[in-house]
Amino acid sequence: MEKEKAIQCVPVELIDRLKALAARLWSEKNPVSVHLNAVLEEFGPDLKSLGQIINDYETEYAGRAAKHREDCARGEARLRKEIEDLKARLAGSEAARAEALKRIEELRAALSEREDALGALKVKTSETEGDLNSRYVAKMQELYEKVNRKELDMLARWEEKNKSLETRSQEFEAQQATRGKQLKLRERALEEEFNARKAELIRTFDRIREGLEARERALPQAPAKGGGL
Repeated sequence: MEKEKAIQCVPVELIDRLKALAARLWSEKNPVSVHLNAVLEEFGPDLKSLGQIINDYETEYAGRAAKHREDCARGEARLRKEIEDLKARLAGSEAARAEALKRIEELRAALSEREDALGALKVKTSETEGDLNSRYVAKMQELYEKVNRKELDMLARWEEKNKSLETRSQEFEAQQATRGKQLKLRERALEEEFNARKAELIRTFDRIREGLEARERALPQAPAKGGGL
């Protein structure tokens, strides 16, 4: 890559005099003219006059200045818009802050009212609790006495009923014992009656048998068949 050459301002008279010298040496067929023309041709494009450099600089500066002004204008417009937006947001924030402060004051007033109401309620509650405790104790005492009386009445009725059941049980056991004895006596009487009837039947059967045997003996014997006279 070719190295960039530094540009330096050179007076126009110097360039013209060098060109005239090169022409004169060329006309005189001086070999130095070849080297001088070569140098002028090599560095000619890089040699600029002071006026040309100023014109180029002014042109470049004007372009840069115009671009810078455009950039500044765009930046200024953007900043102005941001400022307007911030002002609008600030106004909204101020309004919201004022509304919030108003709301805070309202909440403080409501909180104070609630605290006063809570204090009054605590006083009333303490009085009500004392009254309720007294009523509760009296009610429980009454209920205890009522339940105690009811339990005593139930116990007395149960004892009386238990005694009645015991009496009836004893009477029933006595009746059962009496009936058992009567049944045993009746069973014995029936057994004796059965044995007596059985003996009577046996005796009757024996009498009938003896009567039949006696009749058989009393009957005459029949004659034998086929006997001769």
